[in-house]
Amino acid sequence: MKRTWCGALIALLWLGGCAAVPSPGAPDFSRPEIADLQAQLERDPIRPGETVRITRLVESPDMSGLLVQIQGAMPPHFHKRTQEVIYLLRGEGMLQLGTERMPIKAGAVVRVPAGRMHTFTSQGPAPAVFFVVTTPRWDEQDRVMAPE
Repeated sequence: MKRTWCGALIALLWLGGCAAVPSPGAPDFSRPEIADLQAQLERDPIRPGETVRITRLVESPDMSGLLVQIQGAMPPHFHKRTQEVIYLLRGEGMLQLGTERMPIKAGAVVRVPAGRMHTFTSQGPAPAVFFVVTTPRWDEQDRVMAPE
């Protein structure tokens, strides 16, 4: 039961990864990518003193699948072009979208539209772990931090 969502995610990511024909020297997005999220989490957990750890799991020209680990609070930010679908795998905390604050726990799925300020504060004893799908492909330059 614990891994029932894996088959659907693999199918979605495989379909997303088959849309492009690579140019010479470019990554080959025509082949399906398979990443073991649990193995990646065990290999590269968030470290003491670290607030956020983002690991790219799979990508195509149009989307990214990311492993996001949070302990404490993620700084408020928005993405100019990127929308996200976040799935909280482990943990619990307070999600803020714009001015709305809502408690979420493992199993929650949330869509974060482009341009919407958001943040998350982990409130459990262990770091929160998210699987995040972004469209378009995740680009750090697209993220705008809230003014302090």
